[in-house]
Amino acid sequence: MRTSNIAIRVGAPALLVAALIAAGATSAQATTQAAPKPPGGTVQVVVSGLDNPRGLTFGTGGQLLIAEAGHGGTLPLGGGPEGDQYGGLTGKLGVWANGVLTHPITGLFSAADQSGTAAEGLVSVDAQGRWVTGQIALNTSPIPAVPPGNPIVDAARAQLGRTIVIDSKTGTWSPIAATGDADYAWTAAHKDLVPDQFPDANPNSVITVGNTRYVADAGANILAKVDKYGSVSTVAFMGVPAGSVTDSVSTCVAKAPDGSFYVTELLGGTYAPGGARVWQVWPNGTARVKWTGFSTIQGCGFDGSGNFYVTEFEVHGLGTDPSGALVKISPTGQRTTYGTGQLFFPSGFAFRGGSAYVSNWSIMPATGGPNGVSGQVVRINVGE
Repeated sequence: MRTSNIAIRVGAPALLVAALIAAGATSAQATTQAAPKPPGGTVQVVVSGLDNPRGLTFGTGGQLLIAEAGHGGTLPLGGGPEGDQYGGLTGKLGVWANGVLTHPITGLFSAADQSGTAAEGLVSVDAQGRWVTGQIALNTSPIPAVPPGNPIVDAARAQLGRTIVIDSKTGTWSPIAATGDADYAWTAAHKDLVPDQFPDANPNSVITVGNTRYVADAGANILAKVDKYGSVSTVAFMGVPAGSVTDSVSTCVAKAPDGSFYVTELLGGTYAPGGARVWQVWPNGTARVKWTGFSTIQGCGFDGSGNFYVTEFEVHGLGTDPSGALVKISPTGQRTTYGTGQLFFPSGFAFRGGSAYVSNWSIMPATGGPNGVSGQVVRINVGE
């Protein structure tokens, strides 16, 4: 789907957030806390004051790693469907452990509106031992042809769309693939698939399987594969029924117990609730729709018992209101919903010890969006 930011494709969420808060919704203060496990089904804030928090993963020692997309900056990037955007070096990797939030990596490229809302930057992380794979959104095609020397523009050229590897011991990182640019090139060669929107690319989720990475691209509507040499290829394209008003917008990928991948959608061809689907994709490219009837999925993942989870960004359809949810799907397809009335613009998902961790208010900056709302991670006791 064309447009740079998944979260604000059809309107300004800041207005929706302000309206919700005026109606009585509340947000925790910008603090972290080491809290006991909440009762079954309840939602408990474990860390707040986050800067557009997106993807989550657990690292060695139980640390929660948080992809914080930042809050843009001061460099005007021009207008777009969502309004004027501003670039900066405010993206970062958050690490929450023992009730303390630290940022071992800072200064990553970030783009957002002037309020810092709905940023694009580091959007996904996946830990495998010492090494953490990260995914930075978008691609380099929109960057103007200006001489090098501006640190923000240079960072955009070096980072946008990159799949990166982070050394958790040293706090350093390096790019391994220009995934966004490769996906953009693939869509340019397959413009017939989505003639009104291709070429486009916006990598949104990454997982690691051995020495291979798999990336769900919300702009290209594909599952991409990054091999150990950094070569990028397309595994599968997620299409929509003929006559659909929008494309699928592939938002998340998770590895299933049977060796396949589950790929989720934001839209599935419609802005209305219930249009998003979950695809099952095999490494050889075979793909089928596994489940239907979801609304604006952003995050996903499995627990140790084979239950699958999705975060629904806006349960009433994209561009309606911030109300979100976490949905648990058993291996037999039975669904249980958590977080009604307590999740707003939820995005990333991670599971540990019978609890789901979800990035909440995921398009809000650490400095506070409308009425002081900032990004959070919440914990929900879901069992297994």
